[in-house]
Amino acid sequence: MACEVKQLFSWDTQYNADSVEFCPVEPYQEYLVVGTYQLMDQEHRLEVCAQVNHENTTEVESSLQKCDAPKKRLGRLYLKQMTEEKKLVLVQQIDMPAILDMKWCHNKIENDPVLAIANASGHLLLYKLQPIDDGTVRLKFWIKSEIDEEDTLALSLDWSTGKIQCENPLISLSDSKGKISLLQLSNQELILQDRFLAHEFEAWITAFDYWNPNIVYTGGDDCKFRRYDVRNEPANPTLTSRVHSAGVTSIHSSAHSEYLLASGSYDEIVNLWDTRTMRSPCSSISLSGGIWRLKWDPQGRNLLLAACMHNGFHVTDTSPSDVQVVASFTEHESLAYGVDWWAGATDATSVIASASFYDHLLCLWEFTIN
Repeated sequence: MACEVKQLFSWDTQYNADSVEFCPVEPYQEYLVVGTYQLMDQEHRLEVCAQVNHENTTEVESSLQKCDAPKKRLGRLYLKQMTEEKKLVLVQQIDMPAILDMKWCHNKIENDPVLAIANASGHLLLYKLQPIDDGTVRLKFWIKSEIDEEDTLALSLDWSTGKIQCENPLISLSDSKGKISLLQLSNQELILQDRFLAHEFEAWITAFDYWNPNIVYTGGDDCKFRRYDVRNEPANPTLTSRVHSAGVTSIHSSAHSEYLLASGSYDEIVNLWDTRTMRSPCSSISLSGGIWRLKWDPQGRNLLLAACMHNGFHVTDTSPSDVQVVASFTEHESLAYGVDWWAGATDATSVIASASFYDHLLCLWEFTIN
């Protein structure tokens, strides 16, 4: 399978970009969100403080003392719209704590698309995408839940709605203390169902089995890939795999193939699993650069999209026994973190949005299967 790759658009996100998500819900599929993470270092903060009043020594000294506080993690959320010409127009921007992950619910809730955000302040935020009077749309804050533990970053999240639609879905949230929080959206509240220690270090990733939302997968910096049944109390893993030789950073369940699951790691390996027999992967491929994000094709073509931190973005065909790379995009000059498919594609041409970190770059590109 040969593919032609073409860049369509690029844009400077100003802050370091680490996540991008197209809305999967009709008729809003042309909208996407971009999340950023900016660590304001001491030198930068001193410059800012010194600009307060360079003639007032007392005020400058007071400002500099404030700069001794811990580094701040700043974030900015962009809402953009893809035009018919495949350009991206800025619709809205919202400043907030640094964003580490975002996911749209796969179905509408109360007739609106809902975006969940995991941020560096340990918050899980829900925003609704709603039309306004001028005929456009805006993200409006809806609900917040907070991890009840100091100095904890919310790292990743997933909705239980990938295959089974639900008005009261579950959200799984992983954090920097190695814990998983399970929350249920009910009556306009996020209700904590369980919180348990899954990993000895950072829990980089959490993901539902979309065909059975009672099953949650987790991956951590302790190199462990785990499976939990949320009906069990207390929470004990029903599977612990150490097949990855470094931190497990990405897991994604296929919404089109019931038993197909992908996992990725800092070890640069993508493993494909048959969830009925998980003693070992059924196939694997090395993509180099460390895997940060994996996304199955929403059209169900057994294509897997990967953000490979030091090696750009790649699309693999998982149909054959020997998994193959069929398209690559390497125009980014920094860490490849955020990537997603446009769910509105209807032909052999797929549109992808990708985001990279230190060069704070958002790109839109397409590939066509010949």
